[in-house]
Order: sequence, then C-alpha cells, then structure tokens
Amino acid sequence: MNFEDIKDKIYPWIKVVYEPGEDVPNSTKEIELSAEDSPVNKAWLGNLAIFYAIDEGDNFSLVLNRNMPTDLTLDQLHDLAISNLDRDVEFRFNETVFGGYGLIAGGDHEAGSLCLDGIWHWCADQLQDNLVVAVPAKDMIMMVPVSDNDKISKLKKFVMELFKDGERLLTKQLYLFDREKNTWTLWGQAE
Repeated sequence: MNFEDIKDKIYPWIKVVYEPGEDVPNSTKEIELSAEDSPVNKAWLGNLAIFYAIDEGDNFSLVLNRNMPTDLTLDQLHDLAISNLDRDVEFRFNETVFGGYGLIAGGDHEAGSLCLDGIWHWCADQLQDNLVVAVPAKDMIMMVPVSDNDKISKLKKFVMELFKDGERLLTKQLYLFDREKNTWTLWGQAE
C-alpha cells in the first residue's frame, strides 16, 4: 500500500477499546495481533479510541502500523485524517425523536465528528449551553444541553433502548463538551 495514494482518503474512525479480559459483546474469543499488524490508534476518552480508516469506495480498512511511513507521526496522521473529514464530510444538525439533537453525516462518519472542535462549538452555541453527548453507535451521535435534566433522562433511556438490539454499537458512556474550556470529559453512563 502506497501511503501517497491513500493519504487523502484517511478519516478518523471511532471504536470502543476493551480492557484485556473484559467481556466483549457479540464476541466469542479475543484475537491477538502482532505490533505491525495492529491498527494505528490513540485513546480518546473513556472506552473510546480514534483509529484511522481508509475509504476504499465500498468499504473501509484500518491503517495498520506496518502502513505508517517512518517519517509520519501519530499526531500528523491524526491531523491529516481530521483535515480530510472536515474537507469531505458534511454534517447536518437535526432534532431527535426524544427531543435532543444529533449530527447526520451519511452513516459512516457521525462518530468521527468527535474530532472536529469547530462543530462542537457550533452545536453548543446553537443550544447555548455545554453539551452531554452520547455516541451509542457508529452512525449515531446525540446531544442535549447539560442544564436540561429531562432531556438527559430521555437521552439515557434512548441509549439503553438502542443497546437492546441496535447495530454498530459503541458505548453507553456519556461525555461532556465544555464550550468555555473547549474540553471533553467523561460525564457518566446510560443505565
């Protein structure tokens, strides 16, 4: 794989990272990969990590350590992927069925929006508050104002319902985006 041929098709890809020995839903066994066959990734927050996916047209594959040019750092790959996402993917802000809000981006990049600071400032400005954010599935990211306890309860309930039979599931964890500090923190979990 020639990195120059794929560099404009690499995007941040959010995945759950499980601890060794932790139960993995819908999985019967763990696999171990060599260092060079492992996907390049960096921890994000809680149990989420950022991997880097190559858009191959009809599917995505992950950038593996063996694919990384020796003169490219993880931070440079991250910046490249974010730049590609910002350039190529349009996010739309919409209202959810439970009264919260979400971002739509065609089904593959919704969770990747976590990497785009500008979008979160814009969302927080729309709601004039800090945000409690859920990323229950690869194609779903939702938010509510931190000051609205009723909507937070509805967000938690929606996440729990989704986890009963949803697809492409990620996490029940909830995150707080603080618009003043421009920071993300672990806020809690849907239960």
